[in-house]
Amino acid sequence: MSLDFPYAWGGPAGTAQLRAKPEDFQVEELLGFEPEGEGEHHFLWIRKVGNNTDWVARHLARFTNVSYSAVAYSGLKDRHAVTEQWFSVHIPGLITPDWSQFCVEGVEILKAIRHRKKLKRGVHRANKFRICLRNFQGDRDAAEQRLDHIATQGVPNYFGEQRFGRNGNNLNKAWQRVATGQSLKLSKRDKDNKAMLLSSLRSWLFNRVLAERIEQKNWNQWLAGDIATFSGSRSQFNVESGDQELQTRLQEGSVHPTGPMWGAGEARITEEVLTLEQQVASAYPEVIEGIASAGLNHERRGLRLIPEHLHWDWQEQDLTLSFVLPAGAFATSVLRELVDWQGVEIELSE
Repeated sequence: MSLDFPYAWGGPAGTAQLRAKPEDFQVEELLGFEPEGEGEHHFLWIRKVGNNTDWVARHLARFTNVSYSAVAYSGLKDRHAVTEQWFSVHIPGLITPDWSQFCVEGVEILKAIRHRKKLKRGVHRANKFRICLRNFQGDRDAAEQRLDHIATQGVPNYFGEQRFGRNGNNLNKAWQRVATGQSLKLSKRDKDNKAMLLSSLRSWLFNRVLAERIEQKNWNQWLAGDIATFSGSRSQFNVESGDQELQTRLQEGSVHPTGPMWGAGEARITEEVLTLEQQVASAYPEVIEGIASAGLNHERRGLRLIPEHLHWDWQEQDLTLSFVLPAGAFATSVLRELVDWQGVEIELSE
């Protein structure tokens, strides 16, 4: 199962080093709402360096003497980076821990505030990135033109390679389970592991559909039977043929075609899109059946990703980028259209 997916704009304009040090990759989670200031859930704004999100959550559970399930976060953030994100810890009653006593290397609690509800996965609005690409080698003029193009036309909204595990291991494990008839249905005993394997399969199939539409040069155009989504929104609707207003909004970048996150239920696509997605699915019937039997519902994801507030600056051969992406989008999907990078192992950020 190849992770080699086509480029939209002709391939990288050069090479560069990514994550020469953690400060070269900075992520700030944008929650999209303010904690209320009261309640049994303690919201913690945390900066971490060199640690992954789950590791921090487990240390918070130990410090507060609560179960791991009482600690929550919205999104996973990279380990080889400087990241700021929200966690929540459910502590019944009026007990307020002395957060200044939480001493873990590479982790700092910047703010603590109460809220009435637990932090749920995927509720944050966006992530703000500041990334330094060091020792760029290539055509700088071409890189500038590519950045201008990305700012207005966007990039394919691929799931990044980190979604599939180191060297694609999660994807390979998931494929092996399907090939040998093993169930992917979630259970309490190994829910987290199976969820990770399921996610890798669904993400890879989405990438395959997106790759096919890139090859056909219609990934950023309407096809008959498309379902559209708004930028930064989960709202979706069927595209009516000949809708000029919708065509204008597509060109402006406020709406996008969608691709499948396979599962049980009605996909609602028709005509050309239905034919295309059925052709992709027909090559992997066991995978489609395995995902559907796991109890996941069919969903849609935008095919196009347009970074917000994209800015860049050159310091000799180093290129620093800043931009905002909606929750669930991958910064590496932006970077791959610009440079071929070398760096430390990339982990999940969503």
